[in-house]
Amino acid sequence: MAKKFKVPSKKQPFFKIVKAFFKLFYFSNVKVTYLCNKEEIPDKCIMVANHSAKSGPMALEIYLPTFNVKWGAYQMLGNYKSRFKYLRDVFYIQKCGWSKTKATIKASLEAIFSKMLYKGMKFVPTYPDGRLTLTIKNSIEILDDNKAILVFPEDSNDGYKEIVTSFFSGFILLSEQYYKKYQEDLPIYPIYFHLKKKRIVVGKPLFIQKLIEKGMKRTEIVELFCNEVNNLFLNHIKLA
Repeated sequence: MAKKFKVPSKKQPFFKIVKAFFKLFYFSNVKVTYLCNKEEIPDKCIMVANHSAKSGPMALEIYLPTFNVKWGAYQMLGNYKSRFKYLRDVFYIQKCGWSKTKATIKASLEAIFSKMLYKGMKFVPTYPDGRLTLTIKNSIEILDDNKAILVFPEDSNDGYKEIVTSFFSGFILLSEQYYKKYQEDLPIYPIYFHLKKKRIVVGKPLFIQKLIEKGMKRTEIVELFCNEVNNLFLNHIKLA
């Protein structure tokens, strides 16, 4: 019998220490710019951001004002072997271009504690197949509990790029399914994080149903969000 999904809790006393460590030694003095009204960002919303290799999820965990549950590769929430193989073969070799020897050493160590970090940052697993419906179902429960969902939808199969080339459409499906169930068009906030410049920019929200009413197709909406995220970098970080 499948284990019943439990919505992640905001209570995480031990992980606050971990976050403080990362903020002090890896993500100190990050400046956050809000193009939207920070005080008006609701607890229940969807956010989409670039991944910035490994740095994005933790930086956003530290600096975003809204508690959020993140989508992440299902392998990273599996057992040690699953985490090790994903880190070595996908993240370090495929996406970062490392040698097998270097990737093996790094992955073997990182896979030991990575699941703890993933759980602390409140990740839920995503899948590249029909099991994505489970991610959508669980995410709707999270939204129902008045918590935000943070998605990293960039296609990073060829590596992480400063200018994101394309997005996957899972976050659009989540918005559509939530609207279908509750007739509520949730705000979706585009976000960009740049590690070297220590900048986070949170853009103004867009609403899927309003875009559909304008005649936009799903592929066009996905491209629009990708462009919105890139424009946060081009207009507010690169030239700063």
